Amino acid sequence: MPNKSFSVDTHLFRELGELLVTRNSTALVELIKNAYDADATRVTIEGRNLKNPKVGSIKITDDGVGMNAEQFERGFLSIASRFKDDKQRKSVKFARRYTGAKGIGRLAAHKLAKLLEIESFPDPTYARGDDDGVHAQINWHKIETELKLFSDIPSSGAVIVDSIPRRRSTKSGTTITLTNLRKEWTDKELVAFKSEVESYQPPAALVELPDGVLASEPLFERPKVADIDADSTEMTCELIGDFETGDDLWEQVATTARWLIEVDASSTKRDIRIRISPTQACLQELPNAQVTDYRTPHPSHEVGPHFQARVFVREGNIGNRGFKQWLGQNFGIRLYNEGFRVLPYGEPGNDWLSLDADTESRGKRLKWLDSKVIHGPDRAEPDENEGLSIFGNSGYFGAVFLTTADAPHLKMVVSREGFVAHPSFDNITDVMRTALYLSVRVRAAATLSRREERREKRQGAVPSRTDLKQQVHESRELASSLAQEARQQAAQGNFSAANKKIEQAVEQVSLAAQSNEQLMAEGPTLRVLASVGTQMAAFVHEINGILGMSRALEAAVNEIEQEFAASPAQRRRLKELRSAIEDLRRGIERQASYLTDVISPDARRRRSRLKLADRFDAAVRLISAPAARQGIEIENEIPADFKSQPMFPAELTVVFSNLLTNAVKAAGEDGRIRATGKTDAEGRAVVIVENTGVAVELATAERWFRPFESTTVESDPVLGQGMGMGLPITRNLLEDYGAKIAFCVPSRGFKTALKITFLK
Repeated sequence: MPNKSFSVDTHLFRELGELLVTRNSTALVELIKNAYDADATRVTIEGRNLKNPKVGSIKITDDGVGMNAEQFERGFLSIASRFKDDKQRKSVKFARRYTGAKGIGRLAAHKLAKLLEIESFPDPTYARGDDDGVHAQINWHKIETELKLFSDIPSSGAVIVDSIPRRRSTKSGTTITLTNLRKEWTDKELVAFKSEVESYQPPAALVELPDGVLASEPLFERPKVADIDADSTEMTCELIGDFETGDDLWEQVATTARWLIEVDASSTKRDIRIRISPTQACLQELPNAQVTDYRTPHPSHEVGPHFQARVFVREGNIGNRGFKQWLGQNFGIRLYNEGFRVLPYGEPGNDWLSLDADTESRGKRLKWLDSKVIHGPDRAEPDENEGLSIFGNSGYFGAVFLTTADAPHLKMVVSREGFVAHPSFDNITDVMRTALYLSVRVRAAATLSRREERREKRQGAVPSRTDLKQQVHESRELASSLAQEARQQAAQGNFSAANKKIEQAVEQVSLAAQSNEQLMAEGPTLRVLASVGTQMAAFVHEINGILGMSRALEAAVNEIEQEFAASPAQRRRLKELRSAIEDLRRGIERQASYLTDVISPDARRRRSRLKLADRFDAAVRLISAPAARQGIEIENEIPADFKSQPMFPAELTVVFSNLLTNAVKAAGEDGRIRATGKTDAEGRAVVIVENTGVAVELATAERWFRPFESTTVESDPVLGQGMGMGLPITRNLLEDYGAKIAFCVPSRGFKTALKITFLK
């Protein structure tokens, strides 16, 4: 039987390119890595007309050592070539550790566009052979649609390679131009793309701390970002055209951060050094905060990896709206290998260090540290509640810096998004979690005295409405009991004992009076709300009248269209009028349905166990129009069988409408709101309403349950401007039934969450 060989279908390009490289940002970063491997010192990425794939283009220009036609054919046109497989795997000019592998760069070009054009001139000093340039063109679309096998390509004209003469003034470097783009780039995709590409290099503020951030010395001047000589020239990247980004806000992160965590797990030391330093901003608030150093053994010094890390810790809600939005896209602890970011670690929603999970299930103690051997300052009086100071991912802004030489066991998956599972990666997680938990301990110790003062103030602060009612009831009952005992003592002639009982009863009456006075302080607001509620009944009647008129008007316009001859222009005007009337009628119907549902006698006549999903849908109908205008998606995932304790339908509708109104205001353009339900350990129904808006700091979240605490500055015809009464009214209403509401840690992909726990 004659010898046979493999045949390769051109469909393989699509499988390896478009499907293997899942993100546009990953594809572009792979092309930037090619420029880095070619010893470029400057790369420019230009995007033009990206919303129109037919005329749009992406151009990548670098000043690297370039290549000639022979190098292009041996390297770029050779799939999984060994072009970079020398012993050192380092670049020829700056001895940079190669970051590219297996031809992902050319496959990345396939991911972005159907047509690729390359022009390159080699640096004569490093050219292998001919120092003329190369001009090449690859028509991916033709290869995939007109050719079947790889063996058909040479004679098809789909791949063209020509040498071009070098002039004396020609500078070395490579330009890659991508045209006939694969898809239209939407504004939302472009924003996400910019954020990902902009973060491909470590933030400068983490590599070299800005002046004035620390009052003390850092653990190290600069982390080891890449395996290159200290005097090697770095590469800068500029995004222009449609890719142009805004200001770099990392320096603002550094100057507003409260703490800096530094980890030195270098290969030269068996012990890992960890330093927790207060920033200048922290010292202004906590003058006694101190730099704290720890040492702990490496989980596996032989396996590694060995690395350095820097993490800023932020507290509070500082900055303008634009800065806060930027923070919401850039928080987390990222991984960098040879100076290039490894996705998806540190993305919003990626909890590779289990920080969000820890925050959700946090206890008073830092149990993670119990099993660790840690050398550091002894604490004479440990803080029993230090675990309550833990933050989720949104509190950290940092990076772990890895190099190939110091992390030999870490291998990236073929898609270039993530590392292959290996114990060495678990060691990174172990070390970083230890450092982060130690920072929690240091922060808790620094704020212990302040938290004790707050605790004392809270003990003397005004309790909730439910607590006040309970205090009035208990004081009244105790005063009555003491009065009866006083009468008995007096009847027996024991007047001294009777007098003491009377004094105790008077104290209880005084306590009841104080609590009752605080309750009555809500009276003016409640009277205003009551009067508004009374007026609402008349308003509903008027709304229903207007609804009837809009329906009659709509019917009249329909009759005019059908019965009277009209010119095309008149018919067009009638059609526009009918459309406007339909919109008016639908809007009035939504409002009338909601108001009737809330204040009708049936809604307030009888308490019953209500289906939570149905009441949530009733509230959704009110805010559906403003939500739709902003492109906000509302998901009701509350189980159909979940019920409240006996309540009035109107009350539960008001609860959900208040939460939804706030969520729509916060979620922003193209946001999401989701309601889910679960049963807790005691069998109680729990409903969580979360949105993709601005995160709420859980440590200070209780303030939003105080009256008149509102962030709304613009008025909406349906949602209103807001007086900060929605959450206080919601909590008071729920507390009347023993239910509880509080902010909680949101799920992945969401920023703010409120949890309601109903009684069984």
